Formats: sequence, C-alpha cells, structure tokens
Amino acid sequence: MQPRAETAAATLLDWDSEFWGAPIGRVEGGVMDRERLHTVDEWAAANGVACVYFLADSSDAESAHVAEDGGFRLMDLRVELRRPTAGDETTGELRPAGAADGDALRAIARASHGVTRFYADPHFPDDRCDDLYDTWITRSLEGWADGVLVAEVGERPVAYVSCHLDSAARAGSIGLIAVDESARGGGVGVTLSRGAVAWCRDRGAQEMSVVTQGRNAAALRTFQRAGFLVDSVGLWFHKWYRP
Repeated sequence: MQPRAETAAATLLDWDSEFWGAPIGRVEGGVMDRERLHTVDEWAAANGVACVYFLADSSDAESAHVAEDGGFRLMDLRVELRRPTAGDETTGELRPAGAADGDALRAIARASHGVTRFYADPHFPDDRCDDLYDTWITRSLEGWADGVLVAEVGERPVAYVSCHLDSAARAGSIGLIAVDESARGGGVGVTLSRGAVAWCRDRGAQEMSVVTQGRNAAALRTFQRAGFLVDSVGLWFHKWYRP
C-alpha cells in the first residue's frame, strides 16, 4: 500500500486505488486546518478521487474538528504499541508458515479482522474487506513479510503472526496477527506476540512495534500481556467525494 504521486496536500495511493476499484488518496501530514481542507478538496476534485484518508494525532483536537466540519468521518483509533526485544521470549511453541498453510491462514484472515477501519466504513463492502485481509496474508506468505509464524492445535494451523524487519533501524514489527475463533481465549495471541518478538530479536531487532485498533480491547490486552506499552494514538478519518 505504497503512495505514488505526492502533492502538497495529498497522495494518490496506487495499491488501495487498484484494490478498491476507485481512486483513493491520503492527506499528507497529520494536521488539518481550513486552508489545507480546501486544498485537499481541490486536489480530490482535480484527480477524480473517491475517498481520502486522514490520520490525525489524538491530541490535536483542532485538526479533528476541522476534519469533521469538512466532511471527514471518524472510522478508527490507531494505537501503536512498543517494547524492547530484550527478554526470555522464544518461538518454541510456533513454527514457520509454509505454502501448505495458505488455505487455512486465508480462512482465518477472512474472519478475524472485522474491527478495522475498512469494515467500519460502510462504503467498503464487508466481503471486499474480507478479500483485503485474504490478500494481505497471501502476500505475506509470498515474501512481503520477512516471516510468518503459525500456532497449531494438533496439526491444524489455528493462528498466525507476520513479522517485518527494519535492519537499518534495528527494529521489528508485527504486521498481521489473528487467532481462529475455535482457539481464542487460551493465550494463543500472547504466545504469537512473544514469538514475533523473539523471531525479530534473533535477527537483530532491538525494538518491536505493533499497530491495532482502539476499539479492539482484546488485542490491546493481548499486546499488553506480551510486554507492549502504548506509544501513540491516532484518529483515522475517511472522506468520500463520490460512491
């Protein structure tokens, strides 16, 4: 989901536009005032954009108010958590995902991410949102993620976590994490989170981060139990210019 052509106001998102079948943009920077709102609207009209995303800092009430007055609607709270990788975590209860796991992990993905901002936005059909996370885990297995770990019950995959490395920053991050409904409530999510920390630490990462939704209390509890602490909170807004 990388940006293409940058302007002073917003960026057209190639991947999102292709996936959703309509031009999608994102406001550059985390501040919104009346002048920027006007510039964003002009940019959207000139580029035939259907929807624009805007991520505001949760402490910036003025930007949130301007965005709301200008037709943006709050869709999600973006919560980023961090922790150092130092510790006694291991990947012992997990294994690397393989090609044979694809169908099982795709099924888990399609049923596990329903509290994200895309599902919250009624303009995005739920079945297409399912496709988004299906595509995301598929691409992760194909190499977009640096690693994908799996938890099993018996010999059946019931959960996954994708890991990303930033070697220059000596940092790691969790991309997608999900537990099948049949295996929830038993601490599998904590095991996955700690395993991802260990996997990244063993490859040189000194710090770990993960992003989740403020509405996802279960995920927040899971990451806190795995040693993560809240680092920042953002507000995701969407503005639709046409269906």
